[in-house]
Amino acid sequence: MTAWASIDFVPDAREFEVYQSGPRDLWGEVTAAYVWWDSQGRPEFERFGLAVNPDGTPWAWLDSPEHPVPGVG
Repeated sequence: MTAWASIDFVPDAREFEVYQSGPRDLWGEVTAAYVWWDSQGRPEFERFGLAVNPDGTPWAWLDSPEHPVPGVG
């Protein structure tokens, strides 16, 4: 089953209504990713890297492979 989320941006609004469906809480994942990114000092994209495990599973890191980005889902 496909998951989806939709939100309409309204300038100057402080709250937004989110519509979503499917097996994942996509808006919750977006919120968690934003909170993590903000807590890391809002790093620019140049500080991120991507690696691949021997089994082919990709994973992202911040500043060095010793600092993996938290997984989602």
